[in-house]
Amino acid sequence: MSLFGRWSELHRFDSLDAARNHFNVGDELWQAFTNIVGNFQDDLRLLSAFPRTGLLSGLGQAVLPDGRALTPVQATQIGLVWRLSRRVMAFQTGATEAEFQDIDPWQESTPSDTSRQNSTSSGVKEKVLKMAALIDQSDDSELLPPAAGEVTAWLQKYHAVMGAMPEESEEPSPNQLAALHKRVYKDDAPAYVDFGVFGPFERKLTKIQRCRIYTPLGDGTYLQRDLPGPPTYQGWLASWRVLKTACIMLDIASLASLEVYGKHIERLVTQWPSAWGLIYSAEDAARAERMAKLRRHFTVEASLGRQVPRDWNAQAPWSCLFIQLARDDTYWAEKVHVPASAWVASGARGQPVVATEAAVKAHHTFLDFKTRGKDINRAVVAKIQAEKENLRARIRREHHCVSLGRPAQEHVEIFHLALSVLQRSNEFINAASAFHRLTKTRRARRDDFDVNLTSPGHFEGLGKWWVVDRC
Repeated sequence: MSLFGRWSELHRFDSLDAARNHFNVGDELWQAFTNIVGNFQDDLRLLSAFPRTGLLSGLGQAVLPDGRALTPVQATQIGLVWRLSRRVMAFQTGATEAEFQDIDPWQESTPSDTSRQNSTSSGVKEKVLKMAALIDQSDDSELLPPAAGEVTAWLQKYHAVMGAMPEESEEPSPNQLAALHKRVYKDDAPAYVDFGVFGPFERKLTKIQRCRIYTPLGDGTYLQRDLPGPPTYQGWLASWRVLKTACIMLDIASLASLEVYGKHIERLVTQWPSAWGLIYSAEDAARAERMAKLRRHFTVEASLGRQVPRDWNAQAPWSCLFIQLARDDTYWAEKVHVPASAWVASGARGQPVVATEAAVKAHHTFLDFKTRGKDINRAVVAKIQAEKENLRARIRREHHCVSLGRPAQEHVEIFHLALSVLQRSNEFINAASAFHRLTKTRRARRDDFDVNLTSPGHFEGLGKWWVVDRC
């Protein structure tokens, strides 16, 4: 037998007395209630229209003839009569059971539930929050603001664990808490937040923070990239403390596991202070990707009956995963220790190359002279210097041979050699100009190459320039 009977049989409750008799509400109990709220005069319509707040207030103040307050069972009986009267009125108006919305007077309703019902019924668009602005810039989903009661419960949880309220600079905002709660408990995703947008006081300026990262290209150079995130360890630590507070408030991970992970990042920074870009890139990927991979691995291992960490709990895995992530030596060696060693060995600077320059250089190799930095300049200048030294030696030998009566035909051969080197292309002229800028000497001036070499008659003056001025 159902609590209210079949929907098709509600027609038999044609009076208030019939509804009272269905739940055995005697005259003495009903009189105690009506003495507070007023007489309904055996009219189901009046009782069904009576508000829930008035019902609860009347039941709380009702007193029996002997001076005793209503017991919980007696209050429940009167509450059931009120619910039955609402069903009878809905049935009489022709509504179906699926269309009827039953209200339990004893069920607690949060302010957010009330506001959502009002906004839905009025057609007014609700205020929504965007995950991309709160915890993850790649998440385009939305959520509703948290209720005040939920935030209070989260704060009480933190106080029970820590024994005090969180500091202002470490306390997450209600919106940040709601977004992280949605990500972990509704989306069943790791407790990942993007420190580019997640930080103290829900700051909007964190979006402009950039962390500079150098990626090795394999030829001694490094590709320079600017990624969203804290540029220093101190900036990361401020955001991490907010995340740690949020995880404790939402009961995502234990305090011990969060401390283990935080201390591990601190050790990496102490060991490699000049490689913060590598550390942050690896740390961000660890919480975003590696943690989810470890969870899948342990889930499969447990299902096959294989050994998993002793503190592994499939229903609450994040405490175990934070600890295992800090102990994942293979991951940290690949992402931090090995590249950081190469970075420090190269002088902690390498040759930064931005992405656009790397793309242009790959398609236009002749631009290497202008895009590869001082090392490329030195290589070109060294090549030019070697050619000039070779030419200088040939001219010096020829100048010596002229005094011994060497045939004039060999003069012409030496002239053509000089002409081929000195008039090869604009690339040679530009390289000589670069050499002049680097060495800051007079000998490689651009004007020194503006010589009219149209006939062998000018060879003698050219030879004097090389022999006298350069030797």
